[in-house]
Amino acid sequence: MKNLLILLIVPFLIGCGKKQPEHDLECSCCHSGRNVQIPFYCSVRSLDPRVANDYPTAHVIRMLYEGLMRLGPNGEVVPGVAERYEVSEDQRTYTFYLRDSKWTNGDPVTAYDFEYAWKKSMSPKSAQTGAYTFYTILNAAACLEGTVDIDQVGVKALNEKTLVVDLEHPAPYFPYLTCCTTFAPVNKKVDLSGSDWVWNAESFVSNGPFSLQEWKKDDFLLLKKNPDYWDDKQVQLSGVHIQIVQDATTQFYLYEKGSLDWLGEPFSPISLDIVTDHSLQDRLHYIESMGVSWFFLNTEQVPFTNKNFRKALSLSINRQELVDHVLQMQEKPATGILGSKLRLQEKPYFHDGDIEAAREHLEVALKELGMTKEELGSLVVRSRSRSLEIRIIQAIQEQWRKALGIQIEIEQSDWPVHFSTILKGDFQIGEMAWVSWIADPFYMLETFRKRHLSANMCRWEHPLYYQYLDKADFELDQVKRKELFRNAEALLMEEMPIIPLYFQNLTYLKNPKLHGVYVSPLKEIDLKYAYFSSEED
Repeated sequence: MKNLLILLIVPFLIGCGKKQPEHDLECSCCHSGRNVQIPFYCSVRSLDPRVANDYPTAHVIRMLYEGLMRLGPNGEVVPGVAERYEVSEDQRTYTFYLRDSKWTNGDPVTAYDFEYAWKKSMSPKSAQTGAYTFYTILNAAACLEGTVDIDQVGVKALNEKTLVVDLEHPAPYFPYLTCCTTFAPVNKKVDLSGSDWVWNAESFVSNGPFSLQEWKKDDFLLLKKNPDYWDDKQVQLSGVHIQIVQDATTQFYLYEKGSLDWLGEPFSPISLDIVTDHSLQDRLHYIESMGVSWFFLNTEQVPFTNKNFRKALSLSINRQELVDHVLQMQEKPATGILGSKLRLQEKPYFHDGDIEAAREHLEVALKELGMTKEELGSLVVRSRSRSLEIRIIQAIQEQWRKALGIQIEIEQSDWPVHFSTILKGDFQIGEMAWVSWIADPFYMLETFRKRHLSANMCRWEHPLYYQYLDKADFELDQVKRKELFRNAEALLMEEMPIIPLYFQNLTYLKNPKLHGVYVSPLKEIDLKYAYFSSEED
């Protein structure tokens, strides 16, 4: 989602006896100032935009594909494949008119390609976790639930150059939504011939500023400027070289050596040791993101079926202590799910580290559950195998022990296993990070609208919460719409199916001669306008 607003990690480490490709660190292009060198700390899951809606994979999708609209050099929404669009008087029908553009195999990009890709994302047979990003479209949710046929979904290509999209309700943010990677097209003809095209450079087809030249899974990706891209004159980089380097210290060594042009978010998490190194403070860039780290609680499993038990866990966490002594990257404690850029009210929904209230809620919860504290046993927190997350959970583990006398076990796994486990509901407490894909409260709140949504990994729903969001969908008065969203977030924090921990920042270092790179609070990054200059920032 955003895709899921979540990070990847898989085993890989330079210097562990694994030979690097000859061009990996010392290719001639990296000295020309025209190829940008970027590290990912994990492998790319897929190059299919319908599948790869998680990070950092989504960043590659943005380089390789272009949707109807895209982000401009300063983060504004500008025309992409769509040359222009029209909106109906009731603001529920968008008509997009496509420009002349090509796939990398020479085929024209058509409205039929968009219709095909989007409908495949909304089909119950092929939908992935990013499917709920389409819920604004007429009958998308109903189709995914199996109550209407795919032909009734509000997406229709009238001809090769005209795409009509009908919405469930007015959504002024819809053009921005079409910038999201899940809304990218795929070549219908190529995809119908077989799904293997996404796995190797020889068969891969895309339509964005860059094309795939070489891909060695778990090792590197080499992209080159796409000469068939309709706006290729704007693209000044000759290519993008992505290296999979799991170890943060190795990444820093390569950056300092000049073999990398970027270090840190949004491509990879930056090492805490780097952030706390005073000699680097003047070089670090900080951007407050529209993302939050939280725990999903499995509300289908006892004792997490009980609201008071969930609140006891949340209230006993001292978030300020976490951001001051564990994170140290200028993060803010989360006493809601919406950070300052999307915040609906200034007053926190609950008091951070309120141990007295937490103990009271625990006592009520145990009575309601008919259990003793001893009968609870040890609770299990599932986490990504990443040092920062483990440090945070270990700190919370100690807070819960001292405040509530509750014992915690930590189970770690690499990202693919962790994500799959949480998605299947095989967990009690699951660590995750979420980033909004649009600058609107709707996206984060939408996660919990219905129990069956794959993104709603806590499997919680509430009829009043649904009513608030349903009314907000059709409310054109922005003040009233904001109040409905505020009520929804307040209810979410009263029920506490998730435990918000802290609001994320994007922290990075970059080559001072690299310019024109836009980093969004939504954790998006666009290299279309990037270039190298002899002048430094």
